[in-house]
Formats: sequence, structure tokens, C-alpha cells
Amino acid sequence: MNCKVYVAAAVLIIGMVILGCSGSDVNNGVTEGSNPTGATHLELFTDYTIGVELGDTDYVFGQIVEAVLNENGNVLVLDMSTMNVRKFSSVGEFIGSAGGQGTGPGEFQMPRGMAVLGNNDFVVTDMAGGAICVFDDSLNWKENITGFFPRPPFTVRTAGDTAFVGMLPVFDREEGLSGYSIVRMENSSETITVYDEEMQHFDASRIGPLAAEKNPVFTSDNSGHVFIAESGTDAIKIKGYSQDGEPFLSIDESVEKEEKTPEELAREQAEFEEFSARRRSHGGRMAGMELTFDPVLCRRAVTDLGVDSEERLWVRLGTYRYPFWNIYDFEGEFLFTASLEIDDPDIDYMVVRITENGAVAWIPDPITWPRVLVLEIPDTL
Repeated sequence: MNCKVYVAAAVLIIGMVILGCSGSDVNNGVTEGSNPTGATHLELFTDYTIGVELGDTDYVFGQIVEAVLNENGNVLVLDMSTMNVRKFSSVGEFIGSAGGQGTGPGEFQMPRGMAVLGNNDFVVTDMAGGAICVFDDSLNWKENITGFFPRPPFTVRTAGDTAFVGMLPVFDREEGLSGYSIVRMENSSETITVYDEEMQHFDASRIGPLAAEKNPVFTSDNSGHVFIAESGTDAIKIKGYSQDGEPFLSIDESVEKEEKTPEELAREQAEFEEFSARRRSHGGRMAGMELTFDPVLCRRAVTDLGVDSEERLWVRLGTYRYPFWNIYDFEGEFLFTASLEIDDPDIDYMVVRITENGAVAWIPDPITWPRVLVLEIPDTL
């Protein structure tokens, strides 16, 4: 299946052709058709949008790095440019903000990740600050979780009322090894459970954005289930673990490789060169190191994972340019497919965060201007 297609919502039939769903009936975004799996296909749609290009500064974003919904339907947006988290109501009205640039309580130096926990607190990973900052639902700072070495996790996902799962960097300097460890923590930097870990010899071609391409992607839910997808290009390989690390799910399905376009590779090279130049200018052991751009030529089979309120695992397929998912139950049974096909010039690079509280989307580096889309997932019944 070759899916190098730019899709517009106004041309919905294109999505049906891609899925082989000719002669199907559409009802409230749900398509019952004859695609290769014989499964239902869902079209996600935008409920409302938050963000303006110019105007009220409460709605003007700089660089969105994470957005999530809480259990009340409020939208939390982490903006690394303004160094704060903004909170909006369930209809998109600005409520208030937390954080700011600085080293004081509740302030950030380099915020990169965020998650809403089961008790409706939210946590923000501050890379340069070396901490995970905890805030309550009223935007009040509660505490900083410290003690991470060499830094806190880049991304975090909820794993309970006060627990979270994150990917920690790990190093063995004597052996020249580096890697990652996906772990569970609870209100502390102390590791409770290790779900996946890998160490490899340092590769100077795998730095910055390219380093993440060979790392797994993961998600977790408020019940403590953890799902990890390998980084290959020709198969969906996912393991599911209970809170204590016991495996309970395995998905292994082949997919057809899809080559990246010249535009995609050019974008990756530009990001690589920008990152390597920044690292060299900061000095240290990489200052005189010759770095080589060595991209993965095919798209990842799985680019993201999410869990919804119905205990369904959403597996985003990287072989599609626009957001497209296979959805499974917690026993690994395939249920249906879904996609977001809107007329938006930024659709190819849109991040979609699906959690038990709902779905939101944003574009890290938009062609137009930064904004958050709150999405509606149609009922499959």
C-alpha cells in the first residue's frame, strides 16, 4: 500500500479509496466498509481550535511541545517559547497559566514534556532544571521531583494518581555505552519498575532528532498498563506490560515499508545540521567531533501510541503521511482503523495525543501559526 497522499477533508472519498472502502455507508464519522480487514473506519474531526496568529496574547502560542486534556475537559498547553502552561476551558476559553522562565518554585528552564495524572495533578519535565514540576488542577505549584541523573525523562505519561512512566537516558562511560530505560516512578525519581532497557555503543550519527528515531515509543494509562512499540520500518511490534512489569500483550504484524520523500529527508538534514552546530558551539567532547548525517530512509512503522477511555490501544502508523491508526483491545485483537484527514497545510507533521481524557492535536513547527485542535472521536457503535 503506497500512501504518499495529501488528503483534504473535502475529498473524503480519497480516504475510502486508500482503505479500499468503496460502496460504504458513512454515519457520524463512522464508516462501515469493505476495507482489507473488513473493519470499521473512523474519521476524527475537529471540535474546536485554540490559538490565533495575532491578537490576544493569551491565545498566541510560540512553540507548543505538549498538549493534553484533563478529566474535566480542560485543555493544558505547554509552550516552550513562553515557558508556561496555559489552561483553557472545555470550550476553549482561557482560564490561567502556570510556570514562567526562572529557577524559582514552579518556574522552568527548558520544559519539554507534560502529563495529567490520575488525581488531575499535572507534571512538567524541565530538562535544564533537572526536575519534574508538579502542579495541581488549580495551576498551583506543589513540588519539584529531583534526583534524576543525568536528566529527567524527555517525555512522561500518566500511570496512576501520582505515578508516571518516562524514558530515562542511561550511560556507561567506561564502556562507551548509551541508551534508554523506560521506567515507572511514583512521586519520586526512584525507579519502581523497569519495562524496557537498551544500551549501545555511542554513534555520532544518531544525535538530536535522529537519535529518537531508533528509540521505541511508549504510552501508559491510569491503571498502570504500559505499551512499548519497537522502532522498525516493516512491522508493528508492541509489548504490553502490567504495572509490575509482567507482559500481558504482544502484537507482531508485518507492514509494507514506505520510503521517505526527498522533502522529509531534507527537513531531517536541516534539523540535524542545526542541532550539531548548536552542540559544537557549546564546546565539550563533541566540539571537535565530525558528525555524519545518516538518516533512516524509510518511515517508522509505528510513530506513536495512545490509550482511550474504552481501554483501546491506538497505534499510529508512520507509513501514512496524515494521522492514521490501527486500534486494538488489551488482548491484542484488532478492532478498527481511524484517521484525521483535514484540509490543513500542516497535517503531515501534526502530533495527536490520545489519552483517557480525550484527543488533542498540534503542530510543533507549523507552516501557518501554532494552535491546538481539540478532536472528537466518533462512537464506533
